[in-house]
Amino acid sequence: MNDQFDEAAPLVDEALAATDRKGDEKEELRALKAEVARLQQSFAATISGAGHMAFDEVGEKVRSQPVAVAVAVGCLAFLYGVTR
Repeated sequence: MNDQFDEAAPLVDEALAATDRKGDEKEELRALKAEVARLQQSFAATISGAGHMAFDEVGEKVRSQPVAVAVAVGCLAFLYGVTR
C-alpha cells in the first residue's frame, strides 16, 4: 500500500511545473508592461522636447533674419492662395 504513494507521479510533477511557469510568466508580463509604460513616458518626453527645440529654433531664426522669414512666409502664403 505504501508503495503506491512512493511511486513517481509524472502528471502531478508536470502540473506543478506548469503552475510554477505560469507564475513566472505572470511576473515577466508585469515586468514587460512596466517597461512599456516607462518607454511610452520616455518617448512622450522626447517628442515634447523635440517640439520645444524646433519651436525655439524657428523663433531664433525669426529673430536673426526677420526679413528672410517674412519673404518666405509671404511666398508660402501666395502659393497657398493660388492653389485655393
